[in-house]
Amino acid sequence: MAVRHPEIEHLRVEAYRRMSGQQRIDIAADMFEDGVAIARASILDQHPDITPEELSQQIRRRVLPPEMAKQVEAYLTKRSSHDCATRHPTSSR
Repeated sequence: MAVRHPEIEHLRVEAYRRMSGQQRIDIAADMFEDGVAIARASILDQHPDITPEELSQQIRRRVLPPEMAKQVEAYLTKRSSHDCATRHPTSSR
């Protein structure tokens, strides 16, 4: 973490305190989206032929905590297999 001058840090904290909760959430969401964009660009730079599915997986692995990334992958795998089963039901004769 960067070392900040105490007076500047105080001004920054006061500015955040004057903001509404929604404004602070908006800032955090924008920062998260910027992080995702940076991760996406980095992955595409290293792997220009990556598939969209692999790209999404790599982004999740970079921006989410490891355990959460695993849970999301498990959920998406389960949902995908469920979606395939409901789109292509086995015919019973």
